[in-house]
Amino acid sequence: MSNWKDETIQANPKEKAEELKKVMSVVAPELHTFIEEHAELDQWMDRVRAENNRALYREALQIIQQELEQHFLYEEQFILPKLGRYFATTEVGPVFKLIQEHDIIRKNYRDAEDLMQESDSERFAEVLQQKMNLLAYLLKKHIEKEDHYFFPLVSLVLTPAECQEIADQVAHAHHA
Repeated sequence: MSNWKDETIQANPKEKAEELKKVMSVVAPELHTFIEEHAELDQWMDRVRAENNRALYREALQIIQQELEQHFLYEEQFILPKLGRYFATTEVGPVFKLIQEHDIIRKNYRDAEDLMQESDSERFAEVLQQKMNLLAYLLKKHIEKEDHYFFPLVSLVLTPAECQEIADQVAHAHHA
């Protein structure tokens, strides 16, 4: 029986590039920046899962923090309100599940940040490694869901004008 750490088999770079190309082909061009950010974060999470290195963890947590403060926030502020209009309720369905996953990832991120502040003792190092592996796993699974389900769905449901509005809002937020 495999555990959650071993469940995701890492593809080679050529396979990942081919998969990225295929994903991009089914996602509205205006939303490609989200997919590109996912590809970069996915590579970082592969490194986190492959190495037990406190300096790497520190750097990865900074990248994850940026993901939470920008990428997650942009999805929640710019995409979900538009998508939510097409569903009878936000108490179940894609909007609800995405926000729920964001909350779980945020909690695990905060836990990992707290562990980074703990002593460098061997006990805390092992707990930190477990937490970072869990966080990397959660992010990789989240990225996979968004790339293969959420963003293709958004691309089909929202109009081209709505997708362009999202791209404009993200660009404006980056420059604000």
